[in-house]
Amino acid sequence: MWKKLKQRYYDMTLAGKVMFVFILFLMIFCTVSQTVLQVCLSVYDQKLYEKSLQELDYFTQEVNRSLEELKVLSADIAMDDEVQAQLTALRDMTEVDAAYSLGILNLRGLITAKTNTDLNVRGAAYYDWKMADIMLGVRVEDIPETVKEEMTEPLLNARGSYVVRDPEEDWPYLLVGRNILEKEHVRLTYLGTLLLYCDMERLIGRNVDDLEAEHANLYVYNDHYMIYQDEAAEGFSLPEYREGKGYEIVRVGSKRYFMCYLYSQATGWMYANVFPYTEIYGQIRSIRILLLGIIFLMAAIFILAMKSLIGTITKPLNELTESMKIVETGDFEGARRYLTLEERGDETGQLQKEFDTMLRQINTLIQENYEKQLLLKDTSYRMLRAQINPHFIYNTLNTINWMVKWKKNDEVSKLIVEFGKLLRSSFASDPFATVAEETESVEGYMSIQSYRYKSRAEFIVEKSGELEKYQTPRMILQPLVENAIYYGIEDSLEKCTVRVTVREVEDGILYEVSDSGPGMDGETLRAVRDGTVKPKGNGIGLANIRERLKILFDDSEFTVDSAAGQGTVIRIRIPKKCVEDNRLPEAGAE
Repeated sequence: MWKKLKQRYYDMTLAGKVMFVFILFLMIFCTVSQTVLQVCLSVYDQKLYEKSLQELDYFTQEVNRSLEELKVLSADIAMDDEVQAQLTALRDMTEVDAAYSLGILNLRGLITAKTNTDLNVRGAAYYDWKMADIMLGVRVEDIPETVKEEMTEPLLNARGSYVVRDPEEDWPYLLVGRNILEKEHVRLTYLGTLLLYCDMERLIGRNVDDLEAEHANLYVYNDHYMIYQDEAAEGFSLPEYREGKGYEIVRVGSKRYFMCYLYSQATGWMYANVFPYTEIYGQIRSIRILLLGIIFLMAAIFILAMKSLIGTITKPLNELTESMKIVETGDFEGARRYLTLEERGDETGQLQKEFDTMLRQINTLIQENYEKQLLLKDTSYRMLRAQINPHFIYNTLNTINWMVKWKKNDEVSKLIVEFGKLLRSSFASDPFATVAEETESVEGYMSIQSYRYKSRAEFIVEKSGELEKYQTPRMILQPLVENAIYYGIEDSLEKCTVRVTVREVEDGILYEVSDSGPGMDGETLRAVRDGTVKPKGNGIGLANIRERLKILFDDSEFTVDSAAGQGTVIRIRIPKKCVEDNRLPEAGAE
């Protein structure tokens, strides 16, 4: 159905398209204008409710984070090496003398230094049920003995772990603590009890200002005690203590309030935030301004839509114009790719189709009768000019010179022989050789390079199959090895291995040149694959080899794989062509 409607639109005249879209957008604009007000108001209210609940949840997480800091602080004190050493010394004392008093004083200083770093801690206590009983803090208040006794069994069962006591009527402070056990040699001997207590006004109250709602009242409570409140809860019916979260509208007298609440799994506390409901509707003015902005936005969208409509009319004509400009450069394929050939029944669609057909026919004629021959000649000419890097010849002759001076006659002889073979292969008039000859040529090239790089590089050649039976373009492997030297050995700080593999496979001849050098990052690899990287030195670039293979074979393969720090691998697969068969098409043949 949609395809049919789309096709009918494409088949309409240009004037019909303009009128159709104009009427369509006008109807949409009128409909949206009538419904957007109601939708925005309802959605906005819902978002405000959810935002208030999310804000309360964030506040709860902040409180839980402060409680987690108390846990970490108590563990830090209990496991501190100095505290452990001091408590061990006090444990071994049997009398209250000067040494014992000094030890208590030092212990007080250690605990004070630790607790002063946490603003939530109001005070701390240490006792060991023997002689020591220390109270310290900003405003010291003695912990009732009943509270200490109530904490005794939980602390004992915790075996040195963290224990929390919620505020109660008899002690309106949050009390946390743990038994300190001797950690040396994992003895876990009881050394004493550490208790930290904090004022809920300090723990919760200092974060209340982070709640965005003005005139808000926060209530924190458990199943039997009001832990924290901004004001007396008279008149408010707070949610019952239960797991979950939500929000509701409550009425007190003639006033309405918005209440959001949630249960914290971490502490078992209920949080309720209450603020006047008028604060939500006080933002209606902002909503109206927002709606006015939406109207102007819709007008802007309408203008853009009309502009886009004009674009749909002129775009095909612009594409034809640009495509014609590309044709002037001789790039017929690029001109065809520039066209957007959609199934359109109007005048511009027909014109694009006819122009594309003309380009395809012209390009076919040029490829078959003229351009291919020019590319073959140009590629052959560049190959013959760049077969041997002049810098390589200079380095080789320089190496021979120094080896003669060092009287390494046997090695000089081998080097000259290999160099001669390489030159003979390079200057051969026949642009093709057997796979075995090409492999032997690259072995000679690698042998010469091994004299130069010595311990910096290792050259390996692996071959298999009846390589003498098949022919291949000459100088295919040598540029790949040269590329591995420039990008592998030259850029590597460690010994680099260059491996050449030549194999006869079922569907052709497979060449593979790999190096263990630094490899390439993704951007460089993409540039190499696109053929936009200029080769180092004066050697034959990878793009040149790829172009030769593309011209000579219809089904050859050329791939480059690399990753930073993992080396580079270049693979070439060409079809099998026996020496007895007709020769491959010669570069430059008319």
